[in-house]
Amino acid sequence: MKVLKSLNNSLILCQDNEGSEVILMGKGLGFQLKKGDTVPLEKVEKIFKLDSLSSTLKTDYIHLFENVSDELIINVKKIVDYANTKFEYPLSKNLFFTLLDHIKYSIERSKNGIVFQNKLLVEIQKYYPKEFSIGCYGIEQINKELNVQLPEEEAGNIAFHIVNAQDEQTNMEETIQFIRMLKDVLMILSYLFPEKEVDKESMLYLRFVTHLQFFLNRMIKAEELPSKDDFLLNSVSNRLPKELEAAKKIKEYVEKELPVTVNNDEILYLTLHISRVY
Repeated sequence: MKVLKSLNNSLILCQDNEGSEVILMGKGLGFQLKKGDTVPLEKVEKIFKLDSLSSTLKTDYIHLFENVSDELIINVKKIVDYANTKFEYPLSKNLFFTLLDHIKYSIERSKNGIVFQNKLLVEIQKYYPKEFSIGCYGIEQINKELNVQLPEEEAGNIAFHIVNAQDEQTNMEETIQFIRMLKDVLMILSYLFPEKEVDKESMLYLRFVTHLQFFLNRMIKAEELPSKDDFLLNSVSNRLPKELEAAKKIKEYVEKELPVTVNNDEILYLTLHISRVY
Protein backbone atom coordinates (compact mmCIF):
# COMPACT_ATOMS: atom_id res chain seq x y z
CA MET A 1 0.00 0.00 0.00
CA LYS A 2 1.10 3.55 -0.79
CA VAL A 3 0.77 6.49 1.59
CA LEU A 4 -1.52 9.29 0.39
CA LYS A 5 -1.53 11.43 3.53
CA SER A 6 -0.50 11.31 7.17
CA LEU A 7 -3.52 12.09 9.37
CA ASN A 8 -1.73 12.01 12.73
CA ASN A 9 0.99 10.03 14.49
CA SER A 10 -1.00 6.79 14.41
CA LEU A 11 -3.11 7.05 11.26
CA ILE A 12 -2.35 7.33 7.56
CA LEU A 13 -4.56 7.53 4.50
CA CYS A 14 -3.43 5.00 1.90
CA GLN A 15 -4.31 3.48 -1.43
CA ASP A 16 -4.52 -0.30 -1.44
CA ASN A 17 -3.54 -2.64 -4.29
CA GLU A 18 -7.05 -2.35 -5.79
CA GLY A 19 -6.88 1.45 -5.87
CA SER A 20 -9.30 1.98 -2.97
CA GLU A 21 -8.68 4.41 -0.13
CA VAL A 22 -8.14 2.95 3.34
CA ILE A 23 -7.05 4.32 6.69
CA LEU A 24 -4.35 2.35 8.49
CA MET A 25 -3.73 2.49 12.23
CA GLY A 26 -0.42 1.64 13.84
CA LYS A 27 1.77 3.10 16.56
CA GLY A 28 3.92 5.83 15.04
CA LEU A 29 2.82 5.11 11.44
CA GLY A 30 1.95 8.72 10.66
CA PHE A 31 5.21 9.94 12.16
CA GLN A 32 7.41 7.52 10.24
CA LEU A 33 5.91 7.64 6.75
CA LYS A 34 5.35 10.32 4.10
CA LYS A 35 3.39 10.55 0.85
CA GLY A 36 4.40 7.90 -1.68
CA ASP A 37 6.08 5.57 0.82
CA THR A 38 5.20 1.89 0.96
CA VAL A 39 3.56 0.88 4.22
CA PRO A 40 5.25 -1.87 6.29
CA LEU A 41 2.19 -4.06 6.88
CA GLU A 42 3.70 -5.72 9.94
CA LYS A 43 3.26 -2.39 11.77
CA VAL A 44 -0.42 -2.03 10.85
CA GLU A 45 -2.79 -2.77 13.74
CA LYS A 46 -6.15 -2.00 12.11
CA ILE A 47 -7.51 -1.17 8.64
CA PHE A 48 -10.56 1.05 8.07
CA LYS A 49 -12.00 0.59 4.58
CA LEU A 50 -13.61 3.67 3.05
CA ASP A 51 -14.80 2.25 -0.29
CA SER A 52 -18.40 1.80 0.88
CA LEU A 53 -18.73 5.44 2.02
CA SER A 54 -19.96 8.40 0.01
CA SER A 55 -17.40 11.04 -0.87
CA THR A 56 -18.94 13.48 1.62
CA LEU A 57 -18.95 11.04 4.51
CA LYS A 58 -15.44 9.89 3.60
CA THR A 59 -14.27 13.49 3.82
CA ASP A 60 -16.03 13.90 7.19
CA TYR A 61 -14.35 10.81 8.60
CA ILE A 62 -10.90 11.83 7.38
CA HIS A 63 -11.41 15.29 8.89
CA LEU A 64 -12.51 13.66 12.15
CA PHE A 65 -9.33 11.59 12.32
CA GLU A 66 -7.21 14.67 11.67
CA ASN A 67 -8.76 16.47 14.64
CA VAL A 68 -8.59 13.88 17.41
CA SER A 69 -5.69 12.72 19.51
CA ASP A 70 -3.94 9.39 19.10
CA GLU A 71 -4.94 8.54 22.67
CA LEU A 72 -8.65 9.02 21.96
CA ILE A 73 -8.48 6.92 18.78
CA ILE A 74 -6.67 4.10 20.57
CA ASN A 75 -9.10 4.07 23.49
CA VAL A 76 -12.23 4.21 21.32
CA LYS A 77 -10.81 1.26 19.39
CA LYS A 78 -10.47 -0.60 22.71
CA ILE A 79 -14.12 0.13 23.51
CA VAL A 80 -15.30 -1.12 20.12
CA ASP A 81 -13.10 -4.22 20.31
CA TYR A 82 -14.46 -4.91 23.80
CA ALA A 83 -18.04 -4.43 22.61
CA ASN A 84 -17.55 -6.90 19.77
CA THR A 85 -16.50 -9.60 22.24
CA LYS A 86 -19.89 -9.35 23.96
CA PHE A 87 -22.05 -10.29 20.97
CA GLU A 88 -22.30 -13.40 18.86
CA TYR A 89 -22.79 -11.32 15.71
CA PRO A 90 -20.67 -8.40 14.45
CA LEU A 91 -21.57 -4.82 15.26
CA SER A 92 -21.83 -2.21 12.53
CA LYS A 93 -18.48 -1.21 11.05
CA ASN A 94 -19.54 2.43 11.43
CA LEU A 95 -19.60 2.11 15.23
CA PHE A 96 -15.96 3.17 15.54
CA PHE A 97 -16.57 6.38 13.59
CA THR A 98 -19.84 7.36 15.30
CA LEU A 99 -18.49 6.58 18.77
CA LEU A 100 -15.26 8.50 18.13
CA ASP A 101 -17.27 11.50 16.96
CA HIS A 102 -19.61 11.32 19.95
CA ILE A 103 -16.90 10.93 22.60
CA LYS A 104 -14.78 13.69 21.05
CA TYR A 105 -17.62 16.19 21.49
CA SER A 106 -18.54 14.81 24.91
CA ILE A 107 -15.02 15.52 26.12
CA GLU A 108 -15.12 19.03 24.65
CA ARG A 109 -18.46 19.74 26.36
CA SER A 110 -17.15 18.36 29.65
CA LYS A 111 -14.08 20.58 29.54
CA ASN A 112 -16.35 23.57 28.92
CA GLY A 113 -18.54 22.67 31.88
CA ILE A 114 -21.50 21.61 29.72
CA VAL A 115 -23.24 18.41 30.81
CA PHE A 116 -26.28 16.98 29.00
CA GLN A 117 -28.43 14.96 31.37
CA ASN A 118 -29.41 11.55 30.04
CA LYS A 119 -32.98 11.27 31.30
CA LEU A 120 -33.24 7.67 30.14
CA LEU A 121 -30.30 6.45 32.20
CA VAL A 122 -32.40 4.24 34.48
CA GLU A 123 -34.28 2.78 31.52
CA ILE A 124 -31.04 2.07 29.67
CA GLN A 125 -29.65 0.24 32.70
CA LYS A 126 -32.88 -1.76 32.93
CA TYR A 127 -33.53 -2.65 29.29
CA TYR A 128 -29.98 -2.72 27.89
CA PRO A 129 -27.78 -4.03 30.74
CA LYS A 130 -25.13 -5.54 28.43
CA GLU A 131 -24.85 -2.36 26.37
CA PHE A 132 -24.77 -0.23 29.52
CA SER A 133 -21.97 -2.33 31.01
CA ILE A 134 -19.99 -1.68 27.81
CA GLY A 135 -20.72 2.03 28.23
CA CYS A 136 -19.43 1.92 31.83
CA TYR A 137 -16.27 0.19 30.61
CA GLY A 138 -15.87 2.88 27.96
CA ILE A 139 -16.27 5.79 30.37
CA GLU A 140 -13.85 4.21 32.84
CA GLN A 141 -11.35 3.70 30.03
CA ILE A 142 -11.65 7.24 28.66
CA ASN A 143 -11.57 8.95 32.07
CA LYS A 144 -8.52 6.98 33.18
CA GLU A 145 -6.46 7.18 30.02
CA LEU A 146 -7.33 10.74 28.93
CA ASN A 147 -7.55 12.27 32.42
CA VAL A 148 -11.09 13.60 31.94
CA GLN A 149 -14.27 13.32 34.02
CA LEU A 150 -17.11 12.17 31.78
CA PRO A 151 -20.25 11.50 33.90
CA GLU A 152 -22.20 8.25 34.17
CA GLU A 153 -24.78 9.65 31.74
CA GLU A 154 -22.23 9.16 28.98
CA ALA A 155 -22.23 5.41 29.67
CA GLY A 156 -25.89 5.50 28.70
CA ASN A 157 -25.10 7.43 25.53
CA ILE A 158 -22.42 4.91 24.55
CA ALA A 159 -24.97 2.15 25.23
CA PHE A 160 -27.34 3.78 22.74
CA HIS A 161 -24.60 3.72 20.11
CA ILE A 162 -24.03 0.02 20.81
CA VAL A 163 -27.77 -0.68 20.48
CA ASN A 164 -27.85 1.25 17.22
CA ALA A 165 -24.86 -0.73 15.89
CA GLN A 166 -26.52 -4.10 16.31
CA ASP A 167 -27.45 -5.72 13.01
CA GLU A 168 -30.10 -8.07 14.35
CA GLN A 169 -33.56 -6.92 15.39
CA THR A 170 -35.54 -8.97 17.86
CA ASN A 171 -38.97 -7.75 16.70
CA MET A 172 -39.48 -7.65 12.94
CA GLU A 173 -42.88 -5.97 13.21
CA GLU A 174 -41.40 -3.10 15.22
CA THR A 175 -38.50 -2.87 12.79
CA ILE A 176 -40.80 -2.51 9.79
CA GLN A 177 -42.88 0.09 11.63
CA PHE A 178 -39.77 1.95 12.70
CA ILE A 179 -38.35 2.14 9.15
CA ARG A 180 -41.67 3.33 7.72
CA MET A 181 -42.07 6.03 10.36
CA LEU A 182 -38.49 7.24 9.98
CA LYS A 183 -39.04 7.59 6.24
CA ASP A 184 -42.32 9.47 6.83
CA VAL A 185 -40.77 11.90 9.32
CA LEU A 186 -37.93 12.72 6.93
CA MET A 187 -40.50 13.25 4.17
CA ILE A 188 -42.46 15.64 6.40
CA LEU A 189 -39.30 17.67 6.99
CA SER A 190 -38.44 17.80 3.29
CA TYR A 191 -41.97 19.08 2.62
CA LEU A 192 -41.75 21.73 5.35
CA PHE A 193 -38.28 22.91 4.27
CA PRO A 194 -38.41 22.65 0.43
CA GLU A 195 -35.82 25.37 -0.02
CA LYS A 196 -33.20 23.64 2.11
CA GLU A 197 -30.64 21.46 0.35
CA VAL A 198 -29.61 18.98 3.01
CA ASP A 199 -26.37 17.04 2.57
CA LYS A 200 -27.66 13.61 3.49
CA GLU A 201 -24.16 12.13 3.48
CA SER A 202 -22.74 14.56 6.05
CA MET A 203 -21.95 13.64 9.64
CA LEU A 204 -24.24 16.43 10.86
CA TYR A 205 -27.18 14.81 9.08
CA LEU A 206 -26.20 11.37 10.38
CA ARG A 207 -26.26 12.72 13.95
CA PHE A 208 -29.73 14.11 13.29
CA VAL A 209 -31.00 10.81 11.90
CA THR A 210 -29.51 9.01 14.91
CA HIS A 211 -31.56 11.28 17.19
CA LEU A 212 -34.69 10.48 15.16
CA GLN A 213 -33.93 6.77 15.48
CA PHE A 214 -33.68 7.02 19.26
CA PHE A 215 -36.82 9.19 19.38
CA LEU A 216 -38.92 6.80 17.29
CA ASN A 217 -37.64 3.77 19.19
CA ARG A 218 -38.73 5.43 22.42
CA MET A 219 -42.14 6.20 20.96
CA ILE A 220 -42.68 2.67 19.62
CA LYS A 221 -41.68 1.22 23.00
CA ALA A 222 -43.59 3.93 24.90
CA GLU A 223 -40.42 4.99 26.74
CA GLU A 224 -40.66 8.75 26.29
CA LEU A 225 -38.63 11.28 28.24
CA PRO A 226 -40.13 12.78 31.42
CA SER A 227 -41.32 16.31 30.60
CA LYS A 228 -39.66 19.02 32.69
CA ASP A 229 -38.37 21.66 30.28
CA ASP A 230 -41.45 23.79 29.50
CA PHE A 231 -39.42 26.92 30.20
CA LEU A 232 -36.76 26.00 27.64
CA LEU A 233 -39.42 25.13 25.08
CA ASN A 234 -41.03 28.53 25.56
CA SER A 235 -37.65 30.20 25.18
CA VAL A 236 -37.00 28.65 21.76
CA SER A 237 -40.50 29.36 20.45
CA ASN A 238 -39.52 32.93 19.54
CA ARG A 239 -36.03 32.04 18.37
CA LEU A 240 -36.91 28.98 16.27
CA PRO A 241 -40.59 29.30 15.31
CA LYS A 242 -40.38 27.40 12.01
CA GLU A 243 -38.35 24.57 13.53
CA LEU A 244 -40.77 24.36 16.47
CA GLU A 245 -43.70 24.15 14.08
CA ALA A 246 -41.93 21.29 12.26
CA ALA A 247 -41.42 19.46 15.55
CA LYS A 248 -45.14 19.85 16.31
CA LYS A 249 -46.01 18.39 12.89
CA ILE A 250 -43.87 15.36 13.75
CA LYS A 251 -45.67 15.15 17.10
CA GLU A 252 -49.04 15.10 15.32
CA TYR A 253 -47.88 12.38 12.93
CA VAL A 254 -46.44 10.16 15.69
CA GLU A 255 -49.55 10.50 17.84
CA LYS A 256 -51.70 9.40 14.88
CA GLU A 257 -49.51 6.34 14.33
CA LEU A 258 -48.93 5.28 17.92
CA PRO A 259 -50.91 5.28 21.20
CA VAL A 260 -48.50 7.76 22.81
CA THR A 261 -48.31 11.43 23.73
CA VAL A 262 -45.20 13.29 22.57
CA ASN A 263 -44.34 15.55 25.49
CA ASN A 264 -42.61 18.92 25.58
CA ASP A 265 -39.12 17.59 26.22
CA GLU A 266 -39.33 15.50 23.06
CA ILE A 267 -40.59 18.52 21.11
CA LEU A 268 -37.77 20.66 22.50
CA TYR A 269 -35.03 18.23 21.47
CA LEU A 270 -36.61 17.71 18.04
CA THR A 271 -36.72 21.48 17.55
CA LEU A 272 -33.06 21.92 18.47
CA HIS A 273 -31.92 19.03 16.25
CA ILE A 274 -34.01 20.26 13.31
CA SER A 275 -32.48 23.74 13.66
CA ARG A 276 -28.98 22.31 13.20
CA VAL A 277 -29.81 20.61 9.90
CA TYR A 278 -32.72 22.53 8.37
